[in-house]
Parts: sequence; C-alpha cells; structure tokens
Amino acid sequence: MEQQFIMETATEDEVKDSEGESTMNKNIKEDIERMGEFFNKRADGYEEHMKETVEEFEKYYKAISHPIRKTEDKINILDLGCGTGLELEGIFSKVPNAQITGIDMSEEMIKKLKEKYENKLDNIKIIMDSYLTLPFENKNYDYVVACMTMHHFLKEEKIELYKKIREALKEGGKYIEGDYMVSKENEIEYLERYHEQINSLTEEERGLYHIDIPFAIETQKEILIEAGFKNIEIIWQVENKIIMVAEA
Repeated sequence: MEQQFIMETATEDEVKDSEGESTMNKNIKEDIERMGEFFNKRADGYEEHMKETVEEFEKYYKAISHPIRKTEDKINILDLGCGTGLELEGIFSKVPNAQITGIDMSEEMIKKLKEKYENKLDNIKIIMDSYLTLPFENKNYDYVVACMTMHHFLKEEKIELYKKIREALKEGGKYIEGDYMVSKENEIEYLERYHEQINSLTEEERGLYHIDIPFAIETQKEILIEAGFKNIEIIWQVENKIIMVAEA
C-alpha cells in the first residue's frame, strides 16, 4: 500500500526562518527602533515634521512656558527629552537667566539644540542619557518640563518617573507636560499593540524602544495623582495635543 503524506499549510506565525524566528515576529520587529537610534535618524527633519503634526505649532510650544513666572532670577529648570529645544525659545523669553538642564538620548538632536542656542550655552547643561533611569537632584528645580516625550512608557513606569520628577522639584514647584492624548478606547488599542511588539523580542533584545503608548486624559491625571502631584490642570487643548500642569 502506498504511504500517504499530508502537508499542512503553516500559518504566518508558524513559518520560521533559518534561526527559528517566526515571519510575523520579524515583521513586527521591523516596525520598531531603539529610542536613541530612532531620533538620530530623524534629527534633520524633526522640526519640520513637528510643524506638520502639531496643530498651531508655534502657539503650542510657546504655551509650554505659560505657567513659568517671568523673572530675571537664575531659576533651575529640568527639560526631559529636550530634543532640538523647540520649547526653549518660549522659556527663555520668560526667564532669560534660567539655568536649564536638558536630558536626551539622541546625540544628533542634541547637536541641533546646541547649534540653535549657541549664544545661550552658558545657560544650558546637556546630559545625553535616558531620563527614565538617570537620577535627578532632589528639591533642585523650580520647574520640570517634558514636551512630546512621555507617550512611550507604561503606567507603572510613568508612576515611578513622576515620583522622581516630584522629588526633584522644589516645594510648590511645577511640572509642565505637553503631549498627545487619546480616547480610552484608543488607549487600550495602543497598549495591545505595544505588548504585541514587545513580546516579539527576545530577552536579549529588550530595551527602550520608540513605541507610542499615549494615554487618555483621565488616565494621565490618575497617574500624576498617584505619584503625589496636586492641583492638576489643563492649560492647552487643541485636537489631541494637551498641556498639563501639576504642582509638587
């Protein structure tokens, strides 16, 4: 009797390459990049991109400085994910003598910032590192600013980061965050996509990747409150771009 062979068609996630990795996982991996590499590649066109994607671009970045009291004093400001420094023009217009510490992972973005503000470098200290893991000086800053950078972290990571920010602020200091936020339904979709992408990585490949995880306004407020902030208010909202202010 002739032996019969039955061939089953493999599904996409069952197809393996020579190293045993599924085609689906490889496709997902191609969609994500490590944080520093992502911004290094896009530094040249970053500001033009933001002008196209942020509604009322100039007003938005100027509004980041609205909660900052105008003064000639040398106050201390911490700028998280400072990038090319889009928010600094508005800040220096309010506090020209401010001492600003900027933290960013992208060498190329930092170069752009230094070129643009070469006449203010005495007022700017740049640290190339991840603000997620870098320790901050306690009770050292009058204001902490984060602009279009916080939508890459899970709730638990944000709570710990916000606690660190609150501890870095002086008593009564203010945290100013500008970012894009979404509906509760979209928040769930982004989280599902995030876990899909992260689960496609091996333990050795894990790290800080450029994956968007924007939250709803309600979730964002809950996280800030859990981290110990108070007097949270929204001072800007155009489309899905939001600026929030919270007091330490």
